Amino acid sequence: MLPDALWDAILLRHFPGKTLEDLDKIDWPRLIRAWQTREILDVENVRQAFLEGKIKPNAYEWRMILRHDRLEAEGKADQT
Repeated sequence: MLPDALWDAILLRHFPGKTLEDLDKIDWPRLIRAWQTREILDVENVRQAFLEGKIKPNAYEWRMILRHDRLEAEGKADQT
């Protein structure tokens, strides 16, 4: 667990212009869901661009695509 002062410093850097009081009011679960959704959309966009021949994913992007595929397959398996 990070010390509070370090966590505050990281958040202030990540949200420039916000005060600690502003950060205390953030709906953190909602923000985390939004970040996770953005990550999914980014991975899907990279895959689509690859399939269209527009880009060649780097090693990190390939790992993210494979991770996304695995999680998606596990989710579908859980639904059956």
